[in-house]
Amino acid sequence: MTTPDTSIKWADLPPRSARAVAGVVLIIAMAAACASILWGWAFGKVDLSATPVSVGQIMDGRTTRHIADQLSHAPVTEALADIERAGGWLLFGNLGDRVRQGCPGWLFLTDELTVHAKAKDNAAARLATVVEVRDRLHKRGINLLVLVVPDKSRIEQQKLCAVYRPDSIATRLNTWVEGLRGLQVQVVDATSTLMTFAKAGQEAVFLRTDTHWNELGAKAAAGATADLVRTSGVDITPTRHFKLAHGQPQSRIGDLVKLAGIDWLPVQLQPAPDQVAQTTFTMIDTAQAPVSPQGNQGAQDEGEDLFGDVDLSSLALIGTSYSRTSEFASFLESDLGTVVPSFAKDGGDFWASAESYFSSPDFEKTPANLVIWEIPERVIQMPIVAEERAWMAEPVPSAASAASAASAPPEKKR
Repeated sequence: MTTPDTSIKWADLPPRSARAVAGVVLIIAMAAACASILWGWAFGKVDLSATPVSVGQIMDGRTTRHIADQLSHAPVTEALADIERAGGWLLFGNLGDRVRQGCPGWLFLTDELTVHAKAKDNAAARLATVVEVRDRLHKRGINLLVLVVPDKSRIEQQKLCAVYRPDSIATRLNTWVEGLRGLQVQVVDATSTLMTFAKAGQEAVFLRTDTHWNELGAKAAAGATADLVRTSGVDITPTRHFKLAHGQPQSRIGDLVKLAGIDWLPVQLQPAPDQVAQTTFTMIDTAQAPVSPQGNQGAQDEGEDLFGDVDLSSLALIGTSYSRTSEFASFLESDLGTVVPSFAKDGGDFWASAESYFSSPDFEKTPANLVIWEIPERVIQMPIVAEERAWMAEPVPSAASAASAASAPPEKKR
């Protein structure tokens, strides 16, 4: 029996000219990629200096993930990624790994639908941290109120269509909330308030193309929060009154469109934007300018006293972008008739805003009598990063630690 000859013969290969063209194209592509990375590094868009290089980090993939994330910021990489995302959306309706499209026009964040490893342990650790924060604040004579914001995919379930929400996270929010209540933590669970609209088949309480609530949802949650604040026994100061004015509906491109990476496309090719009639808040008993449409965070970012009353306000708000979206903070101020300084942070997850506020001069010098801590459901079971774990060890610095930090001399510049 003769063994067949399976070797590759020159006659089977593409013509020499075709191979030469392919080689040149490959060299040009590699040169462009290298030049793009060098350009990104030179202008600070690519930073490999903080790459984790321990054995454990290499073995669990953190090193390669960091490198891949940084290289994705190079110009050529970004351009190719934009083209890929646009093609996926226009040809197949695909919005990438972070966003899912439910019923027509309705987008959802994948983070809400993710089943995390060690979910119960993570939730328990965060619950214990909330209790620790409550106890430490109590020693300073400060009350804590927690506002838990339910997932958009929980409230707007009728808009999910083919998007699957795992059964294993059905009890996630209620279990955590009841755990807090069992330990005597004051909690506002906005679920029942927001579900009232969903069950009645009324207007949606979340934006279609954004992960956050719309003004109807923000106002309802602010009202539920204000009701519990009024029963807390805290003296609400200073007294302020607001006039509300409603603007004309305008297009609003949601954060999920941006997260999907298709916000650079012509609006006609994007998911239909939300139409939002923004509410403007104006104090009517002082000669103050209208409250910023972004809530009262703007003045705080500039280090200024909000309306000159930060040191007098008995309340403080910490949390995430939910507190900074759809006028939640302003609705809360209007409902309570007072100023509520906001220290919320976009992308702050469970801990970033709390860490920043409790270690700030504002908290040390002029602490509020009641801290409102807004926490989204989706962060309850998320993996706990090293920085968060370190913060959990002392979430509210003791008076001695704060005094030591304040008196420490500034580091000398090298």
